[in-house]
Amino acid sequence: MPDLMQELSARERLITQYFNQPRFKAWFQPEHLKDAIFAYLDRAGKRLRPSVLRWSCGAVGGDEENALPAAAGVEMFHTWTLVHDDLIDNDDLRRGGPTIHKMAADYAANTLGYNAEQSEEYGRDIAILTGDSQHGWTVSLFCECATQRGVDPRVVLDIIYHLESYVVNTLIEGETRDVQYSLTPIEQLSVDDIVSMLWMKTGVLYKFSALAGAMIGLDSADPKHPYVVALSTFASRCGTAFQLQDDILGLLGKESQLGKPIGSDVREGKKTTIVFHSLQAADAEQRKFLLSVLGNREASAADVVAAADMMVSLGGVQKTTELALEQIDRALPELDAIPDSKYKSLLESWAHFMINREF
Repeated sequence: MPDLMQELSARERLITQYFNQPRFKAWFQPEHLKDAIFAYLDRAGKRLRPSVLRWSCGAVGGDEENALPAAAGVEMFHTWTLVHDDLIDNDDLRRGGPTIHKMAADYAANTLGYNAEQSEEYGRDIAILTGDSQHGWTVSLFCECATQRGVDPRVVLDIIYHLESYVVNTLIEGETRDVQYSLTPIEQLSVDDIVSMLWMKTGVLYKFSALAGAMIGLDSADPKHPYVVALSTFASRCGTAFQLQDDILGLLGKESQLGKPIGSDVREGKKTTIVFHSLQAADAEQRKFLLSVLGNREASAADVVAAADMMVSLGGVQKTTELALEQIDRALPELDAIPDSKYKSLLESWAHFMINREF
């Protein structure tokens, strides 16, 4: 069986090289905006979505090199959503470095001489503009499948249309619900509400990655082809498992491995399935404590740790682990329709990685 981490690393290098072509660097000015646009790209992440796209292309018999621009495109799309998500969540750390709005605010204060209020506003403005530029770059990357890799332009057009209509609006709906849920009493929500929101935020882009890769591999604009349906359904469910595991790591992981703050979801009052199940199992005193910490941006580090420990002891983490496992168990049979190959094996390994990863 192929080594998953080696395969991911190899594709991560290819994606990074693609982004760093001089022709792209020449697009963006002024220089500090260019720095913002490339910041997260230069702090290489796991590149899971582009790998899923390329493996899906290979799994249906296509040449994964033809899908390289689309793989870069889906990573770029993911990146602009991170920039805006960090702004919405007021996070200061991403992939071990400052978030874009924090980086731009520091630049405004230290280089442009703005006062604190001006610097904060400038940081937010630059983060919005950075995400906008990256979103535009996304579309041009997908176009290069047709202009540089010989993929049927009708296939590329259908993929872009799907991304810029269904995917982007589903993802934004999920982000909207996440913001609303953080201000909604937990009693008004269900596990299904939360899991549906997670799928909109995360699962839909994994689903798209597999769909786009399979369509490119088949050079077919038919989204109902059995291979396209099987792979996109598989990736969709794995994507939900990914976010459930992400919620666990956001509570119990190591900041050095994740590259982002641990416990920020607690301070922001995120309504995760961990929180839902923990509050259901809590007694009156435990519930009072948890509700005093959840959504409290001034909560001490000690209180956040105590809340995390309590949610472990109340079974909230275990219940969420079981939900993630259930998603993977439902996903894997979808691959039965796909011929055996190195790429199918990689997708199977990736599915298991979704719930066993520590970063």
